[in-house]
Amino acid sequence: MLAHGILLTAALTAVWGADGALKAGGAQVPGSTGLVVTQARAGHAERLYLLDWTGQGRVLSENFAAAADPDVSFDGKRILFAGRRSAADPWQVFEMSSDGSGARQISHEKGGCRQPVYQSRIFSLDIPDPWPQVAFVCGGALYSSKLDGSEVQRLTYAGQGDAGPAMLPEGRMIYSSGGRLFGINLDGTDYALFAAGTNARSPSAVGRKVVFVEAAGQLSMVTQERPLHSHALLTAAVDGVFAAPAAFGEAAVVVAKKGPAGWGLWRLDLATRQRTLLFDTPEFDEIQAKVVGPHPEPDGRGTVVDAASPSGHLYCLSVYTTDRPVAAGSIKKVRVLTGSDAAPVRLGELAVEADGSFHLELPANTRVKLQTLDPAGRVMRSSSWVWVRNKENRGCIGCHEDPELAPENVEAQAVIKKPVRLGLGDKK
Repeated sequence: MLAHGILLTAALTAVWGADGALKAGGAQVPGSTGLVVTQARAGHAERLYLLDWTGQGRVLSENFAAAADPDVSFDGKRILFAGRRSAADPWQVFEMSSDGSGARQISHEKGGCRQPVYQSRIFSLDIPDPWPQVAFVCGGALYSSKLDGSEVQRLTYAGQGDAGPAMLPEGRMIYSSGGRLFGINLDGTDYALFAAGTNARSPSAVGRKVVFVEAAGQLSMVTQERPLHSHALLTAAVDGVFAAPAAFGEAAVVVAKKGPAGWGLWRLDLATRQRTLLFDTPEFDEIQAKVVGPHPEPDGRGTVVDAASPSGHLYCLSVYTTDRPVAAGSIKKVRVLTGSDAAPVRLGELAVEADGSFHLELPANTRVKLQTLDPAGRVMRSSSWVWVRNKENRGCIGCHEDPELAPENVEAQAVIKKPVRLGLGDKK
């Protein structure tokens, strides 16, 4: 019995003896009051829990049948989250004060919405007062709206299960799609690969780095300056399974780690890789956590999107700028497909200019795939699914080129000509 009692005491210490780590953690994020956490347990819906740095806490979502996916406003005074007022309701986006009061609904989409995040301000020549936005996931795509729920627009069209949006300091947004991380502007323009990884998901910006989950639950990191060439492992498979990393100051993350009794919250230092238990309870899984406190607002972004425009432009500087060099003149045409991999629809083909450039006008908000063809009409390379937003001028350097390299300073032949119109009928 004595031995059993010793083991029991040790187990309770591992679960509850983290108050000192919480207090120390609070000192590392000045101005913060604690963590907002998603708690769940078998047979019960998720709930939001406010945990202060002394280890005391209370439920924030008492009036909801379920609540999860918290995000904290840049001034630290409000919390964005996904919730359901009743068990029969679809998930929608809500906002409340950081003390849990004043909850109000933002989204009203029939299919339900999850994983909301605060975006920075968006502006254009037609917007006299730039406004902040929120982004969220509906039906496997990213959407955005004003904080009052108006100006809803779809941002992504690749159809690869987009999820986990997060803001970068310079105002772009990153998210996971098809097992890789991509970046886009706040209005859905300039979609591009951000980082590869293996089943990469749940990205979070931490200072000048991005931490994400990949593989079977390991943590990895890239720098924001060179995300395609700076991949580093933070944990190995033997370290356990991790989920939902989030910034804990500029040098660490708070992350969920799966243990024998369920999920608990840990602090992981990015430089030393040292892990410290912050909070774990035997009754609940603690999976998502965000620091409740002020943090820098990302830069605002301009928009060129005009919903009245039915098309956008897509141009390539040279198909011969590629990671698999081919002889000049060996690529004769580009084929443009829409639809899906299982049922592709051909929009048309166009000749490639002598310098390898091409210039297209395409239906806006329609996913397309590009294929380069040799003189016999055989497919040489295929792109992933991409799109152009309304009135967007979207360009690429080449065909599967290194996105971190700058192009040669030359004037592409196709760009000084009118674009080839595909899939637009007789509209002018």
